[in-house]
Amino acid sequence: MKSVLNFYKNLFYCRFEVRMRATEPVFFDSWSGAIIRNNLLFAAEQIRIQKTGQTLREQIETMPLTEVHPLYKELKEGFPKGYILTDFLHFDAENPCGTILKDEEFSFALLLIGRFNDYRFYFFEAIREMCERGLGKPMTPFQLIDIVESPLSPFTFSDFLQSKNDDCFSTLTVRFLTPTILHRLKGKKNTRLSYQDKTNRFPSLYQMIRSLLSRMQKLYALYIEPSNCSSSLYEEEILESYLEKAGLPLLKSANIQYQNLPNTQKKEKRNEMPLSGYIGEQIYTGYFAAYLPLLKFMSAPGVGNDTVYGLGRFEVAEHIDTY
Repeated sequence: MKSVLNFYKNLFYCRFEVRMRATEPVFFDSWSGAIIRNNLLFAAEQIRIQKTGQTLREQIETMPLTEVHPLYKELKEGFPKGYILTDFLHFDAENPCGTILKDEEFSFALLLIGRFNDYRFYFFEAIREMCERGLGKPMTPFQLIDIVESPLSPFTFSDFLQSKNDDCFSTLTVRFLTPTILHRLKGKKNTRLSYQDKTNRFPSLYQMIRSLLSRMQKLYALYIEPSNCSSSLYEEEILESYLEKAGLPLLKSANIQYQNLPNTQKKEKRNEMPLSGYIGEQIYTGYFAAYLPLLKFMSAPGVGNDTVYGLGRFEVAEHIDTY
C-alpha cells in the first residue's frame, strides 16, 4: 500500500501565521473564514502578478490542467484552490461570531499548496491591502503585525511516509474541529442513491480516507505536476487497492453533531451557500498504519467541502492497545 502513497510523496504545503490588530472595536457577524476569504479575494483583484500579467484573483481561479489531463473533465467546473485559510483566533465552530476589541490581536493561518508558494509575496501584499481596507461591521482597518512562516515549513508528504507506524491493533480518535461534510451539497442530476446517501451521509472513516486520497490526487495534479498526464496516477484501481482495508476498523463511539456556520451575506440576497458539516469525535479500533501518513498530513489542509474557508479541519490521535 505504501507504494500507492509514494506517487504523491512530493506534495507539500507551507504554513504562514498572520497576526493583525483591530484599530477600533469591530463585530464579526459571520464565520471568520468567510470574512477573511471574501475580503482577501477582493484585495487579490487589485494585485497584479508581474510574470503572468494576471491579477492574483485570476491566478487563483485559473486551472493549470490541459484538456488531455485525466482529471480535466472532472475539475473544469470547479477545483480545489491552491490556498487555505484556517485556525482563526477568537472564534470556533461553536462560537463563530463575536466582537474584536480595539487593539486586540486576531490571527489566522494561510496555507499555500505546492507551486502556489511562488505567489506568496503577492498573497502577503493582498493581506496588507485587506487590512488597510478593513474587515467586519462596521468596516474597520486592522494593523498588520506580521506574517511569519512556520519553522516546520514546508510540510512535505514524504516526511510523513518516512515516519514509523507499526501495524498493530490500536485505537484511533478522529476529532472534527470545524464542520466537515464529505458529500456534495448541491442538488444531483442523477437521482439514484449514492454510497453517501445510503449511509445517511455519515462521515465514516472509510469515506474520510477515500475523500482524503481523492483530494490529495487533485492537489498533486493541480499544484505539483500539472503537466504529468500519466493515467496511472489517477486510476480507480489505485484508489480501490489502497482502500481495501479502510472499512475494517470498528466504530466504538461517535459523538458528532451537524452544525451550520453563518456565511457572509450579499446585499439584498439570501445566503444560498451555507457552511455546514459535522463537528465532534469518533473512536475506532483496528489497524491503521497504512492510513496514518495520509490522515496526519492532510489534517491541516482538511477534507470535504469548503476547506478554503477552514472547514474540514480535523486531528487524529492513535493509542496502542497493550493488553
